[in-house]
Amino acid sequence: MTERTVAASDASHEAALPLRSLDRRWLLALYAVVPLVCAVMVLDRLVLGSYLQRSVLPVVPEEYGLWTVLFGMPHVIAGLLTMADREYLGYYRRRFRWPLLGFGAISVAAATGPGQLTFSIALWLGFYTVTHLLTQQIGLTFTMLRKPSLAWMRLWKWTMLPLGVLVYAGLYLDTNFPTASLGGFDPHALVVLGGAALLVPLLMSTAVLARRAVDRCAVVYVWGNWAMMAAVLAAFVWHYPVFIIIIPRIIHDLTAYLVYFNHDSNRNAQRGHNLLYRRTRPSRKIAFWILPTTSVGLAYALQSNEFPLFIAINFFLTFMHYHIESVVWRRPHLHRQFLVLS
Repeated sequence: MTERTVAASDASHEAALPLRSLDRRWLLALYAVVPLVCAVMVLDRLVLGSYLQRSVLPVVPEEYGLWTVLFGMPHVIAGLLTMADREYLGYYRRRFRWPLLGFGAISVAAATGPGQLTFSIALWLGFYTVTHLLTQQIGLTFTMLRKPSLAWMRLWKWTMLPLGVLVYAGLYLDTNFPTASLGGFDPHALVVLGGAALLVPLLMSTAVLARRAVDRCAVVYVWGNWAMMAAVLAAFVWHYPVFIIIIPRIIHDLTAYLVYFNHDSNRNAQRGHNLLYRRTRPSRKIAFWILPTTSVGLAYALQSNEFPLFIAINFFLTFMHYHIESVVWRRPHLHRQFLVLS
């Protein structure tokens, strides 16, 4: 990590804080999951005769208990914990008032309403999750490219998002309606054709954005995102549903934690603004052990109970996390002032 001094926009009028930057190479390193998973699929198909696919790999990663403990809800809790800051709550209060009420009502309905309503809201949340996962990577790519061509960036974004939604819809149909037919056509084949058609303009826009990138790190990052989408589509084509979920989830959640670490260590380096760090000695490394342990512990407690209250809380926190993340990391909001990329 490198350091630079910037003026902190803090209501307490503290002196300028030395903000430490997040080395972008850590963000790039997370994309190692893409060639690793591709290697597993190719090895299984060409050498093992699809043994892993038939007998070892689950349909969804939630079949592994440890997956649920470490991924999904923990990063949701970690993101929400960045809001446990008096100045932040005052600053964002009006922006989140109506979403709090709206998502609260939806979450209560999901937990207490008829099964069909719960199913519909859960399905909506599933598609919302896909757009949230991809939007985070799109936003970081935009930041790394600094001043990309807006036309090509829009094409890149609006081919990546539909591709992700299409593959998720195909996964849902394959899992729940494997013998379904759409006007006499195989839904799986239609998704493959549609995904391949979207992958072409995504490839074109990726090549243009990479050629115009300001440095090598940005070049690799934009290509890494294209490779992620290509790998997800390959997993769908070859019927490895677990990898469709694992690839973007690992990249998204660990990216989020790296961002939170950087933000929290900068925000609380001099004084514990956040309730989570208020009674600890100020340190740049404090977030690296407090945030994951707290978020994993709280997430486990929330998900290990199936009472309607806890179901409603899980729905509510997830919806609010998605909405809050779409707001707070944009300039010139307070969160963004304490996030620095190298």
